[in-house]
Amino acid sequence: MISVIFADGTWSRPGARSIPGEALRQILDPKRFEFRYVRYPSAFGMATGVRDVSYAESVAVGSRAMAAAVRDTPHPAIVAGYSQGAAVAVNFARGLPKYPALDVRAVATLGDPHTPVHNGRSGIAGALTVPRKRLTVWADGDPIADLPLGSPARGVADMSRWMSAASPEAARAWAFKTAQELPTRVQRWWEPWRWPDIGRAPEDLRNYLGTAHTLDYVSHGHVRRLARMIEEVAR
Repeated sequence: MISVIFADGTWSRPGARSIPGEALRQILDPKRFEFRYVRYPSAFGMATGVRDVSYAESVAVGSRAMAAAVRDTPHPAIVAGYSQGAAVAVNFARGLPKYPALDVRAVATLGDPHTPVHNGRSGIAGALTVPRKRLTVWADGDPIADLPLGSPARGVADMSRWMSAASPEAARAWAFKTAQELPTRVQRWWEPWRWPDIGRAPEDLRNYLGTAHTLDYVSHGHVRRLARMIEEVAR
């Protein structure tokens, strides 16, 4: 038995799960996999609610909840996630070298904001590596996971990580932490050799509002492909 510890995407909650997350849960054989959803805010500041915590805080809370779930299971684990939940899984996995006793076999993500660089594209929040086997799928044109390196949407992601008006302190933290991170985290999407990508920004927005970040993961077979990859790790 393998535990699949899964963090779902923004807005997700019990009774309102994402289409890709539920599709993966239903495909995996319950005789071989214990599928657990991680409870976390799945918030994005004012984008999800006036008093909601920032994306960065939501991911941090989710990473701690994922760590607790991994410690709680008696089985080896595969940590997984969709969209913001993929960032939770990646963030948690990057801290694994400090916890050698945790038996985590792989990191499985779809719609991942930190998708590795591929064909001049990557996840919107910048590619990140993990110290475990990485299983990552993306739908073509998904602006969260398959975004041109020169897209100005990357600037939006960089500037909104700490976005929150939950309290005066949260608003001040948004300004302070964003300014603090800019020298090291900002993605240099404006470099001259990336200018051709800038004109694609309207298409990237249309893709986000369309099916590229949601239904395409099921209808184009990406969820099933990730399930097969997970099954291979569990052999």
